[in-house]
Amino acid sequence: MMRIWYFNPENDLALANGGLNYTAPPRAAQLRHDLRLLPAWLAQPGDHVLCHDRADEAWLQAQELGVAIITPDELPGVTEAEFVPWGWSRATRRTLQRMGAPERLLPDARHIEAAHRLSHRRTSIAMHRLLHQLTGGSSSLIPVELTSLEAVKRWAALHPGCYVKLPWSGSGQGVYHVLDMDDAHLWQWCHGALRRQGSLLCEQGLERIQDFATEWHCHDGAVQFMGYSVFESDFHHQYSGGLVDSSQALHERLAAQYPAIDQIIAPLRQAIGTLIAPEYDGFLGVDMMLYRQTDGSIGLNPCIEVNLRCTMGLVCCTLGSRHGLRGTFRIADATVPADRPLTPPAHFTAVVTGS
Repeated sequence: MMRIWYFNPENDLALANGGLNYTAPPRAAQLRHDLRLLPAWLAQPGDHVLCHDRADEAWLQAQELGVAIITPDELPGVTEAEFVPWGWSRATRRTLQRMGAPERLLPDARHIEAAHRLSHRRTSIAMHRLLHQLTGGSSSLIPVELTSLEAVKRWAALHPGCYVKLPWSGSGQGVYHVLDMDDAHLWQWCHGALRRQGSLLCEQGLERIQDFATEWHCHDGAVQFMGYSVFESDFHHQYSGGLVDSSQALHERLAAQYPAIDQIIAPLRQAIGTLIAPEYDGFLGVDMMLYRQTDGSIGLNPCIEVNLRCTMGLVCCTLGSRHGLRGTFRIADATVPADRPLTPPAHFTAVVTGS
């Protein structure tokens, strides 16, 4: 069946908002516009990417991906297709409805509500607990969900260098690294977050060695492992770029640091199959971390967070394994030289450099 892909990177913000109608802030709206053809690299020949016009049709054809543009005025005539936005939310479903997507081709309200609920960061707590049962891993890595400012302050005081996270956010956004208990801005941020979203997730800080993720796809209850992605993040764990290489090279890079890396795949598949797949169809990524333990050895945190959507890690994984690209994937302004631009030149451009 043909897929119709739609790039809506503001979906994490729409989930936090929770409403049927959501207006993206200027930067997110600019990203949506400039990188609208990025899903073409995830698509298969015969698929379409939803764009408001055909201005970049010649550029897309030149990439020889076998993927075409479809515009909103063509949607009412679609009889069979699967819609694949970057992520699902109440607002995304409403947006596609307004564009003309046939109602019967969109997920029903039950699936949308499940995606909203499972996108809450407390899903990472459930994942940790189940993985702890399956593998006997460290229970000290399990995050806690707190609902009062006083409880957050007490927990942070007991865990210097911890991280405080918003329940709904993504790509490292909505994360505060607690370095100073006298940081007035931190507590103002926490107070506002608790008022808006009702709770905060707290987890201990670790000596990071390597950020990476496992990429997955759920369909009709089945869970498929898509591969590893290796990425870079800044001091506050916000995504800054990803490694583009073959599946074998990415695996070897991780296994060289942590030889038992493959042992987590089966428990992760089981955990996703238990907690997520019964209610969710689509792509997801599980962010993970290799870290230095107190005895100097390398440990694995198997679930930093769960992203129920397409991810930039999935893009990197696919660029390397299917399209044969090598280098570093970044979202850059148009002035940055690129060995391989992945989207048409604009204010923001997806690029692979250093190939």
